[in-house]
Amino acid sequence: MKITILGSTGFVGKVLIRKAIAAGYQIKTLARNPDKLEDIKDKIEIINGSVFESSLVEAAIEGAEVVLSTIGPPTGKPFDPYQYEKAMKDIVRIMDKNGIKRYIHIGGAAHQGGENEIWNFNRKFLRLFLNLFGKQILVAKHLEWEVLKSSDLDWTLIRPPRIAKGPATGSISADEKNLKNIKVNVEELTDFILQQISSKEWIRKAPLISSE
Repeated sequence: MKITILGSTGFVGKVLIRKAIAAGYQIKTLARNPDKLEDIKDKIEIINGSVFESSLVEAAIEGAEVVLSTIGPPTGKPFDPYQYEKAMKDIVRIMDKNGIKRYIHIGGAAHQGGENEIWNFNRKFLRLFLNLFGKQILVAKHLEWEVLKSSDLDWTLIRPPRIAKGPATGSISADEKNLKNIKVNVEELTDFILQQISSKEWIRKAPLISSE
């Protein structure tokens, strides 16, 4: 199967793309810094560019059956959240144009958007932290979700809390309304992302993900 991975040089993306290679997927990726993929460049197709350049996004997406995205706003740096809204609109438009339906994207556990969600201590703490130190991240991720909800794509928006390194716990919680833990292991998160390629369980849904 041919897939596209956007955001393959970030913390989550680097783990995800290596697992996708090991799983046997034919992979095309969009990377602003291809040098970060030097050790696997002979196993994937790399388009050099940014998600904010729609022509290069189209070059990366064209021919894929599924698009995975771990793209996220920078932490601790100023940015325009509406850039991410536009990028999401471009992705939706390009996927529609190319007849590609399945899109799997990472959001965040602290932003709003769902109905009748449970705001327990874990989520309230995460939201308070981001309101203090990364409010624009909340805005960007909420805008992305609004674009997805109005699209005709078979999307899944995976909403993790703090993403951590270290050994996997062996168990992961996925729930539309309730965040059970304040962190998720990057290994388990990337396994869950790849599982969504063939699963229909979370289509047009936004599960909150955490390690148990």
